[in-house]
Amino acid sequence: MIGTGDGHRTVCWDIPRDPTVLGDVRGKVRRALGDWKFTDGGELTDDVVLATSEVLSNAVLYGLPPIQLTLCMSDHDVLAEVTDHGAGRPRRQVADDDAEHGRGLTIVEAVCDEWGVMPAPDGSAKTVWFRKSCSG
Repeated sequence: MIGTGDGHRTVCWDIPRDPTVLGDVRGKVRRALGDWKFTDGGELTDDVVLATSEVLSNAVLYGLPPIQLTLCMSDHDVLAEVTDHGAGRPRRQVADDDAEHGRGLTIVEAVCDEWGVMPAPDGSAKTVWFRKSCSG
């Protein structure tokens, strides 16, 4: 975990392309937010953990390694970035009531203040990111 003089805190994890690690990663994100005193009664923490899980699930299931999760916190917000080296860009889908998949980015959009996708300049990777305000 990295802390900077300006109050920003950052942690980065390399994530294997293995869906069985997602539960462990959710725990790591929750612990990091707790270590950073991101305590709010749980709702903001739950939103960040949920959004991270959704974005990371897409990378693990559809992207290519290396996959990296970076979590940063300032006095004002939390920023999460998931980078993978797979082709294509994730897109929000419209899922019917019976669908088992296809709601991830809709969930991210609902619980976060903003999100987006940044392709690498050379097209070799992409980063899906979201921002959640600490003030709720």
